[in-house]
This record gives sequence, structure tokens and C-alpha cells, in this order.
Amino acid sequence: MSKAIEFMGMQLKNPILVGAGPWSRNGEAMQRSIDAGAAAVCTKTITLEATPRVCPRLYLDGDSLFNTTLHSELHLEQWESELETLKKGDCKLICSIWGSSPSELSYLATRVERMGADAIEISISAPVGSRNQYIYSHSPDIRGFVEAAVKAVQIPVMVKLSYEAAASPEFLSAIADAGAAGVSAIDAMRGLSGIDIETCRARMPAYGGYTGKHIHAIALAVTASLRQYTPMQICSVGGIGSYEDVLEFLMLGATCVQLASAIQLHGHGVISRILSDLDAWLPAHGYSSAGDVCGAALKTLVPFEDINPRPLRAALQSACREDCGLCIEGCLYDAINRGADGEIALDSSRCAGCGFCAARCPKHRFSLEWA
Repeated sequence: MSKAIEFMGMQLKNPILVGAGPWSRNGEAMQRSIDAGAAAVCTKTITLEATPRVCPRLYLDGDSLFNTTLHSELHLEQWESELETLKKGDCKLICSIWGSSPSELSYLATRVERMGADAIEISISAPVGSRNQYIYSHSPDIRGFVEAAVKAVQIPVMVKLSYEAAASPEFLSAIADAGAAGVSAIDAMRGLSGIDIETCRARMPAYGGYTGKHIHAIALAVTASLRQYTPMQICSVGGIGSYEDVLEFLMLGATCVQLASAIQLHGHGVISRILSDLDAWLPAHGYSSAGDVCGAALKTLVPFEDINPRPLRAALQSACREDCGLCIEGCLYDAINRGADGEIALDSSRCAGCGFCAARCPKHRFSLEWA
């Protein structure tokens, strides 16, 4: 069974990449991802000027991570020294870069190519800060930025998309016309971890990048949409922490995925665990390679207007006397109640077939049947 895939002309040994972020802040940190089996690692975003280190900069709410780090705190010359220490082996190096003008991007792209980058990822948005906000919402500008980097190098270039940019077919067309070979999506979303209502103070001093499991569903939808909007290859990012998550994105049309906050939350060992689990799952389900699952689920998605309007009704599959009452609380049509004997009862004549009870019941007592 082979996990190897082709992405932007690069032969990758598996579909697991490590995204830009504090887990790729220097050569030592990236080496841990390489040693854990990642097929490619992205540097923390490199700029012409080092970004000051903010303290504190990481905020946690359950499995949700908020990050007020903007770009790398290392100078370009320091990155050159860091990359010289890498023992890449069969792992590819992707340099994430950000520039305030096409000429800056062109210069940075040229420099990182000389440093040994196998590919470039252009960062066009950041959840914090306000610089360059226009280019990630204006198609003509983004074309000029991307084209400057593409023309400056001989290695493939991809663009990391914000949620807003990924939703614009015009924006995607401009990127493709500029010569980008792929896109990665989605970048961290802009968020705040909350307010201390006793002191009336925000728990963070500024907006931060919101990542983790809670943006997983959004990233899935973006991947499916991108597959419809653009012929460019897709590297999916957002709430990926298990082999099941990886397979979901591949089945929606992604070629590969990037791990990000999962490394912050669970350590570099999460890379090895996911790869081991993929090794077991793929042959057990009749797949000879990771590429065989790509796009497999897309045919099950249809436009809203094409959803079969034939009415459904809920049905109880077995008697239930559970005390949780979740089905009763959630039924807006008063079709579910508890009888005098304490047993859950369903009035099919009042059921509107919304499916909430079937989705919510922890014991899976409900199913949906054609009316």
C-alpha cells in the first residue's frame, strides 16, 4: 500500500504536511516534524523584517487555539542559517513568505529558493494586523503579487487562502492565471477567546488566529467548494488531528493536508500516529494508495435545490426510557414526549422529518424513513 502522492509536481511520500506556525519556528522545530515522518514542512512565515515576539501569544479554550503570533521573529539571514541545519532526507521544504509589495515577494521567493526550498507558500492574510488587507479581497492586486513570485523562481508556488478568499471564484481565477500551482486553505480564522465578564476585559489583547477542531467543519466545506471552483490542487488545513480527519479532506478533493495546531496540542508524535493509522485503514478498506480515496465523497454532495424533497419521518428503532430527554427538548414540532409509563413516545403525525432527534440521540434510537 502506497501513501505517496503528487502535489504541484512534487512527489511526496505521504499526504501529511506540516503547516506554517510556531511548530516550524526554526530548524530544530522543523526537524522534529521531518523525523516524525511528515512529507513536507512549511516554515513559519518569512518576511523581510523580523516580527517582534509578543508575550503571551497563545490562548487556549478547550481544543480551540488562539494565536496572536503574526510572522517569524527571525531575520532572513537567520533563516538561511536555520535551513542549513536541516536533514531533509525525502521530506520536502516549503517556505512560507509574506511581502508588502510584488517586488518584496519576488525578492523573498528568489532568496528562499536559493536557500533550498522545494516550493513556496505565499501568505496573503493574517488574522491579526491590518497590513495588505486589500490584496486578499481584490483579484487584480493578488494576481500581481502572485505573478511576481511565480516568475522569480523555478519551483512551484501555492497561495494560502483566508476563508473569504477561498469563497471567491474570481479571486481563485486570478491566482490560477498568475501561475500558482496550488492553494492551501483555510488560514486561521479571526477570533477572540472571550470576555471576562467580571472585569469587563477581553481575555486577549488583540484578534488572534482561531484554529483547532472547531473550524474543521468550515474547512471541509471550503475544500469541497474549492474543488468545484478551481483546477488547482488543494492542500487542506483546519482542525486536522486524526487519520479520519485526513481521509475526510481527501475524499472531498484535497490532494494533501497540513497539520497545524494539532502539533501544538499533542506534540510531533501526532504525525507518526496518523501515518500509522492510515497504513492500517487504507488496505483494510480495499485501497491500494492514498490517491484512490481523493474526491470519493464529492458525488454525494448536491446543490440545495437538487435535494430530494420527498418527506421523511422519524421512527423509533427500540423502546427507550432514558432520562436524558434530549429528543424531547430538541423537537420543535412537539412530536416526541414521555408517556405515563416513562417511555419515549413519537407522534408521527406531528413529525416534520427534520432529523434532529436522529442526529442528537446518544443511543441512536431514532432513524429517518420515507413518509
